[in-house]
Amino acid sequence: MLSVLIWFPVLGALIISLLPQAQAAARARQVALGFATLVLVWTGVLVSRFDTSAAAFQLQEALTWIEQLGLSYKLGVDGLSLPLIVLNSLLVWLAIYSTDVNLNRPRLWYCLMLLLEAGVAGAFLSENLLLFFLFYEVELIPLYLMVAIWGGARRGYAATKFLIYTALSGILILAAFFGLALLSGTGSFDYAVLQNPALPIATQLVLLITLLIGFGIKIPIVPLHTWLPDTHVEAPTPASVLLAGVLLKLGTYGIVRFGLGLFPETWQLVAPWLAWLAVVNVLYGSFVAIAQTDMKKIVAYSSRRAHGGISCWLPLPPHR
Repeated sequence: MLSVLIWFPVLGALIISLLPQAQAAARARQVALGFATLVLVWTGVLVSRFDTSAAAFQLQEALTWIEQLGLSYKLGVDGLSLPLIVLNSLLVWLAIYSTDVNLNRPRLWYCLMLLLEAGVAGAFLSENLLLFFLFYEVELIPLYLMVAIWGGARRGYAATKFLIYTALSGILILAAFFGLALLSGTGSFDYAVLQNPALPIATQLVLLITLLIGFGIKIPIVPLHTWLPDTHVEAPTPASVLLAGVLLKLGTYGIVRFGLGLFPETWQLVAPWLAWLAVVNVLYGSFVAIAQTDMKKIVAYSSRRAHGGISCWLPLPPHR
């Protein structure tokens, strides 16, 4: 059920890449839209089979991959990831449908669009921390190329800035994941194994803050937000739709899934500070958005305000 959402888009991208150049303009869009439609329909099937009364992961898939590293191909969907999967499938379909039919280099564009869909779906479905990180980095490459090739006048600057910030985000997240797996002594990166690690509070606090900064760049939270307006303005419109509608939610999802989910007790120490940071994000994003005259900048700052506020203003977990 779940692997289809990842590997169908990859298959579509492969087919598009093999199309003859003479047929690329006419066929690439049709193939991409066809595969996006299949994924969207399959997402509907997934929703129909999801048990809303169960809180645990459902429709799980597990396959041993690199056991020595603790890396496994383990997928699952729950009430947190399911709406985001639906949103990803829907917005990618809309982005492909709304793409200019006279776009230059259509094969590459539609390949990147489908690979972006696969990377985001994989990140939302991963139950293994290293697997999540791999998909988290995979989605970076298509968006970077979309901005760098089809972006506006300052596309080189915007794409490079996006790459640097998100690469730093990935480094911090990976460091926190490795630190958690090594210090806990489990030798595994499976989400279920690493929940509530038996580590000193000070160690958990360092790991949690590292995750918060890493995912905070992706959201992005003030003052880690400066890459977003440039990327939004210079990106082609379909890419901007995916950036605001799906990709920024990876940061919020990561904070909830791995910050709150892995460190529920330690979260109580940082939650009051995050609440104040949420207030700053909401007010700053609102006032700056009001002052803009460029529609894309308005969307950038307003979406940044929303994600920054929601991700920081999370309730305290119940005392155990």
